[in-house]
Amino acid sequence: MEDMKKLDNMETMENTQNMENAENPGAAKPAEKKKKNKKPKKEDRKKAAIEWGIYVVILAALFVVFHFFIMLGRIPSESMEPTLMVHDWTVGDRNAFRKETPQRGDMVIFYSDEDGEPSSLVKRVIGLPGETVSFVGNKVYIDGEPLDESAYLDDSVETECEETFTVPEDSYFMLGDNREISYDSRYWENPYITVDDIQSKVFFVIPFHKLPWF
Repeated sequence: MEDMKKLDNMETMENTQNMENAENPGAAKPAEKKKKNKKPKKEDRKKAAIEWGIYVVILAALFVVFHFFIMLGRIPSESMEPTLMVHDWTVGDRNAFRKETPQRGDMVIFYSDEDGEPSSLVKRVIGLPGETVSFVGNKVYIDGEPLDESAYLDDSVETECEETFTVPEDSYFMLGDNREISYDSRYWENPYITVDDIQSKVFFVIPFHKLPWF
C-alpha cells in the first residue's frame, strides 16, 4: 500500500508539473535553463577556436609560399620602362634557377648594394658567363656580334657606353630596358651579379600603373 501511495504521489507530482507547464508554456525547467545557457558558450568557444585555427593555417601557408616559392617586388623607378612601369608589381619565382641557369633576356630580381644600400633590384640579363659585352654605334654586341633585342626593346633605343666587359664565370651582366636613365652594369663599381645574388625570375607583372589613382 505504501508503495502504491508513493507511486500515486509521484504521478501526482508529475501531473501537477505538467499542469503548471500547460498553464505557462513559456516556463522552462531550471535544469533545462542551465543546459541551454551552457550550450551556446561552448559552441562559441569551439567556433572561435576553429576561426583562429583557420587564420593560423592561412598565415603559415602565406609565409611558406612567399618565403620559399614566390617573391613580390614593387617598381619604384623608371629604369625598366616601358616593360615595367612605376607602381607595377612583379611576381618572381624563387626556384626558377635551381635546375637551370639564367638566360639572356630574363628579367631577374637580385641583391645588390650598388645603389648605396643593400636592396633588391630588377634588371634584364644581357651578358652570360664568359661572354664579352661591348657597344658599337650605341648598340649592344656580344662576343663581337650585334645583339637582337627586338623581343623587348624598340629598335630606336640606344645603349650608350664606351667600355668593354668580360663577364666572369658564375656571373651576369645586367641592363635596364630604359637605357637612357638606367643605373646598371655599365656604371656599377662591380659590373657583375653573381648567380648566388639572383633571388628570383620575374614571370608575371601586375600593372598597377593602369589604375586611375596612379
